Amino acid sequence: MRVATHCTEADCAEQPTRHARDHGMRVMSFLMMSHKLKPAALAAQAAKLDSYGAEVVYVVDSAGALVPDSAGARVAALRDAVRADIGFHAHNNLGVSVGNALSAVENGATYIGGSLRGLGAGAGNAQTEVLAAALERTGHDPGVDVFALTEVAERVIAPLMTEPQIIDVAAELSSRDPAT
Repeated sequence: MRVATHCTEADCAEQPTRHARDHGMRVMSFLMMSHKLKPAALAAQAAKLDSYGAEVVYVVDSAGALVPDSAGARVAALRDAVRADIGFHAHNNLGVSVGNALSAVENGATYIGGSLRGLGAGAGNAQTEVLAAALERTGHDPGVDVFALTEVAERVIAPLMTEPQIIDVAAELSSRDPAT
């Protein structure tokens, strides 16, 4: 089960997390809008999720406002604060979602969110096929066939997209809320 909360409201996830775990479900918790909190404060929220039984806690850059250093700092802070695995999900509003994901991996994230062709809200998400290639280039095994992903992205996803994912004024404005 995926339980998503605003990064300042992890306590709202206690009941659904405990219920899911009591019923044998694997729980992945998402701390949305993670740029709103400094790393230590975000880690404190993650520790709550960990104590409720979340098995993976995600730093989610919902606004695409983070850059690699700030993304990595948040993951590193969580890594020091929780027993759960750490995930990272990036939006591409500043054009650095793949770089942010690589920084997250370098700082201890073992789960990375993305989508083929970058399909997602705003300027889209980290582009899975590009991220997989970048992980290979940096010595990580993404556990997938990069060429097969690219083939599916081009032959299946691209024809379904009525417009490409772009960084436009709306996407750039949503990332203006400065990372703290």
